Amino acid sequence: MDKTFEEILAELQAEKEKKAELNGLDSTSKTSIWLGLFKVIAYVFFNFMQAANLHLQEIRDLIANQKVFNLRRYRSEALRFQYGFDLINESDQFKPTYEDNGIDVIATDEEIENSKIIKYAACNRVIDGGRAKIVMKIAPAILDDIFPAQVMAAVAKYIEEISPAGDHVTIINYLPDILKFAFKIKYDPMVLQADGMNIITAKYPVQEAIETFLKNLPFNGELSVQRLETAILAVDGVEDLQTLQIQSKWIDPAQNGYGFYQPVNMSVLPASGRFKIEDFTGLQYVA
Repeated sequence: MDKTFEEILAELQAEKEKKAELNGLDSTSKTSIWLGLFKVIAYVFFNFMQAANLHLQEIRDLIANQKVFNLRRYRSEALRFQYGFDLINESDQFKPTYEDNGIDVIATDEEIENSKIIKYAACNRVIDGGRAKIVMKIAPAILDDIFPAQVMAAVAKYIEEISPAGDHVTIINYLPDILKFAFKIKYDPMVLQADGMNIITAKYPVQEAIETFLKNLPFNGELSVQRLETAILAVDGVEDLQTLQIQSKWIDPAQNGYGFYQPVNMSVLPASGRFKIEDFTGLQYVA
């Protein structure tokens, strides 16, 4: 149901041409009565289709946002969290006010927006010990940071209050996974220096390409080794590439910090939802 007004009018005219008894209706004048009627009819059909498409989209939106807790709903609820605001009694909606010296103050749009501190969220369903649970990964606007304990206590209480009884939700608030690599890069000495610096711009385009690649990954997005290699090979001055090693490590609660580096053979999902690079010493340039 995506026809244009012109397409509908053309179909009406085509149907007229099939009727021999209407051959006399052949005037192309702008004031032609039959053409005017066709335009009115086409306009009615066109507006009906537009209204039908709008109604269909509204139905789709209602279905997508229905009050059924699925992974998409959990993610949207995490992003909706307002730090410093409480829920209305017997409701999953936040109060539009906050208390100041015993007085309820109506929050401004800016205060409400600033209270939405969870900027990244991703949810997965996993089986742990034969029991299904929801793993919710969250992060603040600055991806290298994590939320402090008092914030996490508020988030945990909020999720507990809005989630259905019986759902087991684990909230992940980890520092970024650390990515470590070793690449041997054949470079063009007319464009790059032996340390990878661009001769003209004095920048390090391979490093920038890797950082841009990670930045463009969606939160909790899978890192593909092949796609990372493609991003490096696209850098001006890079002629060839050999991947020697790619590893990552993440926060391991059992060790109260980062665990040991693990090899990345083809792809990997970050335990924290995102990656971080501590250094670029693994880049080797050969002419």
